[in-house]
Amino acid sequence: MALSDVLPNRPLTSSEVDELRGSDTFEQVETEESPTEGIDTIIVTTDGTDHRLHFAPQVGWHEHDH
Repeated sequence: MALSDVLPNRPLTSSEVDELRGSDTFEQVETEESPTEGIDTIIVTTDGTDHRLHFAPQVGWHEHDH
């Protein structure tokens, strides 16, 4: 599954993060921020492994190493 299949081509709103938390797409979804919109970094867990995802306009959602 590609990130573009489950994430929009823009930062997320808090409602969208809540929807991801309620879906079976990822085991767990966390944010480092608490705004209601413009969430551009999320931490998702798949197969027991955490992945830090970041949105940048030039590249979309991608795994971020730091």
